[in-house]
Amino acid sequence: MLDWEKTMVIAVHPDDETLGCGGTLLKLKAMGKQTSWLIVTNTNGNPHYSDEFINKRNEEVEEVKGRYGFESTYWLPFIAGELEEVKKIEIISAMNKAINEFKPDTLFLPFPWDIHKEHNVAFEAALACTKVFRNSFVKRVFLMETPSETDFTPSNVVNPFTPNVFVDISEYVDEKLDIMRIFESEVLPHPFPRSIESLRALSTVRGGQAGCKA
Repeated sequence: MLDWEKTMVIAVHPDDETLGCGGTLLKLKAMGKQTSWLIVTNTNGNPHYSDEFINKRNEEVEEVKGRYGFESTYWLPFIAGELEEVKKIEIISAMNKAINEFKPDTLFLPFPWDIHKEHNVAFEAALACTKVFRNSFVKRVFLMETPSETDFTPSNVVNPFTPNVFVDISEYVDEKLDIMRIFESEVLPHPFPRSIESLRALSTVRGGQAGCKA
């Protein structure tokens, strides 16, 4: 199934790539494929975060980059928590520049109906970059399930998340969870939705749906 060569994951916030498709990224790298990480927002310049937190997050991103072995990483300048206030064309332009540079044939995007509104904004901007007349090298687009965002969508939403593509990450789920632990402030004890126990349980459920361990 994983017959594509260049994959870019668009993460609204650092850790979305690990929550949404971390196991797949590890599997692709093990297969010798090229991967890239585009982070849409950052905490630099946000007065709601301390210098200590910002420095720690920057260190976490550097460590995670190394663990995945990305060919390239793009960190856009938009401030976390303020993405909805940015003109859509500015987001599209910044994303499109990165996409044109890496030229992925496959994109992983946030689910548009995640409870976090910045995920919706990023999805719409990223989707605009997939038009065939704009970037014809993009051949496939997948939407990610992000625990604590996708599963908190109201039940009456028009298009609830219903996975129809599965990747066997049985050999990589432990490493995925190890990488998730790097984001210390994002992982709390169970029953927090991003606890290691919750994330492993979700992988087990999805594996059961697909006929594999995880």
